[in-house]
Amino acid sequence: MTGQNSQRAVEHHLHATPAGPPRFPFGALTTVGFPAGAANANLFSFFNAINWGIVLGAPLILYAKSLGASALVLGVIAAVMPLMTTLQMPAAHWLPHLGYRRLMMLGWTSRTLCVFGLAAVTLLPGPAELRLSLVVLLMVMFTVLRGLASGAYMPWMSELIPDSIRGRFFSRDQFFGQTGALVTLLAAAVALQGRTRPWQYGLAFLISALGGVSSVLCLRRIPEVATPEQMRRSGARVPWAAMLLFRPFFRLIVFNVLFALAVAALPVFSVAYLRGEEGYSDSSIVLLAVLAGMGAVLTLPWSGAVMDRVGSKPVFAICLGACATILTGWWAMAAGVLPPTVPVVGGLYFVSGFAGVNFAVANARMQSVTIPLMGRNHFFALFTVITSVAAGVTPVFWGAVLDGIGAFTATSGPVQWNKYSIFFGAATLLCLITLVYALWLEEAPAEARGPDGVPPVVCRV
Repeated sequence: MTGQNSQRAVEHHLHATPAGPPRFPFGALTTVGFPAGAANANLFSFFNAINWGIVLGAPLILYAKSLGASALVLGVIAAVMPLMTTLQMPAAHWLPHLGYRRLMMLGWTSRTLCVFGLAAVTLLPGPAELRLSLVVLLMVMFTVLRGLASGAYMPWMSELIPDSIRGRFFSRDQFFGQTGALVTLLAAAVALQGRTRPWQYGLAFLISALGGVSSVLCLRRIPEVATPEQMRRSGARVPWAAMLLFRPFFRLIVFNVLFALAVAALPVFSVAYLRGEEGYSDSSIVLLAVLAGMGAVLTLPWSGAVMDRVGSKPVFAICLGACATILTGWWAMAAGVLPPTVPVVGGLYFVSGFAGVNFAVANARMQSVTIPLMGRNHFFALFTVITSVAAGVTPVFWGAVLDGIGAFTATSGPVQWNKYSIFFGAATLLCLITLVYALWLEEAPAEARGPDGVPPVVCRV
């Protein structure tokens, strides 16, 4: 497809019918400058972080490791969540019929039941292999339900929050989420103290499930808004290929795929490295992960306002430079160049929290100003599916590679080459490539954006 054909196809889909009034009065801002319902969205992020901070974080990886999971199995567990976001593509068709809030509530309620099941599995008798199989099954169910529903959140928030304050909103949202994750990790560290027994993991998963229940209650209090498809009913076929070839959107996708390839496997194999190679206890690993939450929380109060002024690209550059430094630190420890002491590991976790959360805020803001209003549900779904598949494939690939390398070691001067130093070294190179590619991202200045907060549809592919 040529660039001109891509442009015409996208413009036809985005402007097929005139806009209609949304259900929610966008001009009715609260005294703090946010629309009504924004506070409940932030509370949802807080309680949702209690939910995912355990079942998608270090506690679940540690429990699977205690059941004898191999590196490949750990990679599969880490991969199912991003891979199942492919379900956002069919779910985007349901949004005009169900609405944002109803779809989110259905998915989040159902997935919370899976977490209660995960807590029950820890108390089951029988071989560890059976419990590990049930853990994988429940995580697949959890992520299927999440994948079907999660595509509603970003377009919902993009409809609810005006463009001029989205940086502030997304940073505040991340602040609440990271605070919830911080509280969760502290609670999990207490629950997993000493020689960890099955009921202690069950207690951690129960905390996660209660967080899920609370997040659903918050969802009920966020105002519903009309989806763009409800406001502009059009029977036109969705031009997926033309949407993908919309140049600013395509470049943002490539950028996120590169980033996923660089860092998606780090949370899994850094935990496996500390527990398996350096003998860190479960509780100490979770406590060190708390430092990542602290690094995030300390920077978020001001980062959103900065992004609204300078844009996302400068923040990307800072965060990717920090990520490259972090990965170099992990490589140096695995290679025997740097001692894996608590201060060193804690420092890496702290910087990773700052880099990861501010990258997420900048990325959310960049999506909201790049993706057009009409067709937004499908644009977000396409974006999330492609980037999440990359994030899902990465830990599975590296899990297989690490299992294949096995006990191989080699020495080159002071550097020891083993499966972990090879992994961290390759991830560092990928991060540097991502940093260079960030120069090609297109971000329109605020004055060049249309009334919906995105640039005019111009495609030069």
